[in-house]
Amino acid sequence: MDWKRWSVFGWLWWVGAFANAAGGRLVCEVGPGRTARVEPMGDYAVVASAATVAAPGWGEVVQALHKKYDACVVTYPEGRLEEALPELRARMPAYVCFVGPAEACGRSFVVGAHRLMRRLDEDPYGDALWGIVTGYAVEDALRLARLREPLTVRRGATSMGPGLLGRLTAGFASNEDRVTDFWVKEEGGTGVSYRAVAPDAARAWAAALQERPVEVLYTSGHATERDWQIAYNKPGGALRHEAGGLYALSQDGTRHPFASTGTKVYLPVGNCLIGHIDRRDCMATAWLHSGGVAQMLGYTVVTFYGYMGWGTGLLFDDGRLSLSEAFFLNNQALLHRLATAYPGVLDEMPGSYEARDIAALRAGPVRGDRDALGLLWDRDTVAFYGDPAWVASYPCSDPAFGYRLEEDGDVWTLRVSVLRQGGTRDPKWGSRPFLALFPERVAEIREVRCDRPLLPVVTDRFVLVPSEGAEAAGDRVTVTFRARAVARARPRP
Repeated sequence: MDWKRWSVFGWLWWVGAFANAAGGRLVCEVGPGRTARVEPMGDYAVVASAATVAAPGWGEVVQALHKKYDACVVTYPEGRLEEALPELRARMPAYVCFVGPAEACGRSFVVGAHRLMRRLDEDPYGDALWGIVTGYAVEDALRLARLREPLTVRRGATSMGPGLLGRLTAGFASNEDRVTDFWVKEEGGTGVSYRAVAPDAARAWAAALQERPVEVLYTSGHATERDWQIAYNKPGGALRHEAGGLYALSQDGTRHPFASTGTKVYLPVGNCLIGHIDRRDCMATAWLHSGGVAQMLGYTVVTFYGYMGWGTGLLFDDGRLSLSEAFFLNNQALLHRLATAYPGVLDEMPGSYEARDIAALRAGPVRGDRDALGLLWDRDTVAFYGDPAWVASYPCSDPAFGYRLEEDGDVWTLRVSVLRQGGTRDPKWGSRPFLALFPERVAEIREVRCDRPLLPVVTDRFVLVPSEGAEAAGDRVTVTFRARAVARARPRP
């Protein structure tokens, strides 16, 4: 963190936030050292098929989540997920956790979950943070369901060079472009040590995951349901799975089995297919079973555009959001981009997402526009595994922006302040919007106004404000709207 920058802009923001307070109720404020969380207790739905609830062990998973969150349980006939919609609409939960064995959690289920979560009300946006609790074995799902202690990310690993290690207390990294590169940052150290590994980094990855605790993993490059290839477009070893276990395979054919039991989250932000559970034994279930992964996002399709993968990572890295919050809000940003730039594509619902379908979509609904194609392709195909209310996050020390949300009668005011120069810009997609998650649900939204020539979106769950023209440190944006609070926020344990 740049403490000089914080001493100026961070201090000025807090002073300005308090100076601008106009009375009423402070709903939440987010900035360095402060985050906002949605309260899960009594606002959580567990969704499972009747067959899953009755299956040995799986009913225990459902009951563990019910007990942890005082959750309602919504069941549906096997293979007919859409029949959960009426009860979900009636309850409007803040969180939805789908529970089921791996064989029931393939690509079509992920696509169906995305679409279901946009249908709880009439707007085109998502209505609940959601995740899928599953596993190679029912014990994996039970572990995820029983997790309570939040995870603070301080140690990590990446396949994209040593840059990440600068913000972590410890970790390791390889290089997708040079197969012999490997870096390590020791706990308590300030520097990063380099060594050349031969014939590639596969053995080093296996040993480090076995021996070094990490809370986050990032990978990119080529992958399938069967493997992750450590180097990009060149031989360089791989991580693979077998019977729920993980092993590294060097290009000389040597195998290096490993287990990594410490609780962690996994962001394969640039990997094709690694989130696709095409059968019980696959990469995703192996990471849940033997890799200590408690939450994971992943493409169930080939990826060529990357908005859902890289975009979720960008929001998560900022520190304001948990991983599940970053996944949810990034999907809302994608939907907003579709709705504003390609409204004719927003309602397209592809029936198939095989690689061969890309050409048909390009020739059909997106009319050759690569951005429209990429957004449509990413919208419903990235899975999120794990309990969506469980919190894994970075320390919120240097966020791109802060905000303060106040309520005075039925008038709500959101005051946004940019804290980090360029923090809302992405090198591929340009300006990304400000996103603020409500810690409580609101209804009867009307009279949305902004003090800049921007068009905010206010839903019952979040506010989205385009950031064009408000990207310099110190810039401010104020949004007001009228709404009724449906449920008051309670302190989160």
